[in-house]
Amino acid sequence: MLPLVTAVAEFFVVIAVSLAAVLLNTIDARGFLASATVGFAVVYGGGFQWFVIVAVFFILGVAFTLYKYGYKRKLGGAQGKGGARNWPHILANGGVASMAAVWNFFFPGPVVTAVFLGAISAAAADTAATELGLLSHGMPRLITNPSKTVPPGTSGGVSPLGFVGAAFASLVIGALAIPLGILADPYLLIPVALVGGVFGAVVDSLIGAVVQRKGYCVVCLKPTEALKHCGERTRATKGSPFVENNAVNVLATVAGAAASTALLLAVYAV
Repeated sequence: MLPLVTAVAEFFVVIAVSLAAVLLNTIDARGFLASATVGFAVVYGGGFQWFVIVAVFFILGVAFTLYKYGYKRKLGGAQGKGGARNWPHILANGGVASMAAVWNFFFPGPVVTAVFLGAISAAAADTAATELGLLSHGMPRLITNPSKTVPPGTSGGVSPLGFVGAAFASLVIGALAIPLGILADPYLLIPVALVGGVFGAVVDSLIGAVVQRKGYCVVCLKPTEALKHCGERTRATKGSPFVENNAVNVLATVAGAAASTALLLAVYAV
């Protein structure tokens, strides 16, 4: 049981961080509740160390998104609203980590830590791969058919720079976890984060290429993967009509969590 003073202090830290994100236009107003929900689950379930990792993941994501944002907007691949996250995006990327934190509250241990670290690493890696991949000089290639090039921003498109971004973001998360001491075996943190992050990003691209919804806006006629565009529901042409980007993000974080956990269990079994 947390001391009352600590619990109250952590409550106000989560609120302050979420409010700051709204004021800095890095999340929209409706994203405040989602951000606070994720923050409360993580800080009370995993501890302040876990919350620091989530906060750094969010900062990384915003930094990658805003880097050369104008150029990416011209390509048509930049996130809308100036890169501000909305509540579905926040829950899609932080939901698995939040559930891991709740699990840790009742049954703490290295396995649930690996689940958390893999989920966050996958979310960070996917964001970095997407945002840096848009800056590649060469055309991205379809992950299911590397001989085929696709326009920048196409789901399932991959590039060397995107893979570098995924690995870099994963390494940052793993390296940060070492001084925070979230695992008894610190030498495992970087490989656990790296495997979970890169694997999650690859799964994201595979699902994006094969299953993710693709269609066009009935108003402006531009291709889009969103369920709504220009205030109207879009028309699907390929993929599952219900698997949009946020659903893919959830599946990618699940895959990252599974890969990190599998690596940890394999090491412990040796």
